[in-house]
Amino acid sequence: MKKFLSNTLLALGLVSTGALADATDDLSRLLQPLGAISGKFQQTLMDERGEVLQKSSGTFSVQRPGKLRWETGEPFPQLLVTNNRKLWLYDPDLEQVTIRPVDNRLKETPALLLGGKVEEIRSSFEVSGKGGSFQLSPKRADAPFKAMEIRFSDQGLPSAMTVRDGMGQTTKIQFNRVQANPKLADSLFNFKPPAGTDIIRDE
Repeated sequence: MKKFLSNTLLALGLVSTGALADATDDLSRLLQPLGAISGKFQQTLMDERGEVLQKSSGTFSVQRPGKLRWETGEPFPQLLVTNNRKLWLYDPDLEQVTIRPVDNRLKETPALLLGGKVEEIRSSFEVSGKGGSFQLSPKRADAPFKAMEIRFSDQGLPSAMTVRDGMGQTTKIQFNRVQANPKLADSLFNFKPPAGTDIIRDE
């Protein structure tokens, strides 16, 4: 009887591990063909009670490996650009840009997952889910978010993302007009601050 129970528990463990591997493989297979994507987004930030704190919209472009341009419009315009080595966060209202090097922690931000190295998913995240919906939990305790869900359309393109941070706040992002593998200029992923911009270097 003990041997039967032991084998049963072992089998359940193997099934669980296999399911986890399958989810990671499934997510990788969806991301692998997307060397680049671009489109528009609508973003909603909510507090721990589910009350809406802010709504915004904008455009995005992502190119593997690790290049991102995320431009938010009204009510609080902001631009985030990275070329996989350096990151610029520009606030036109404050006429201020923060420049910092890209480290492993920044590479684990949700938007950069779309343009990151597919082979790094397994080492960075615990993945579950199937079909077109996946849940990711960072393995690093100091990761920039606690949990994330990413959903794909029937065409295999990212359609939505939900991110929960360490403060209990949730960000819901809806993607639309997504293009797969558009030709993106290198200039999109570099930023030259306008004259008079206050530059903060966060080395």
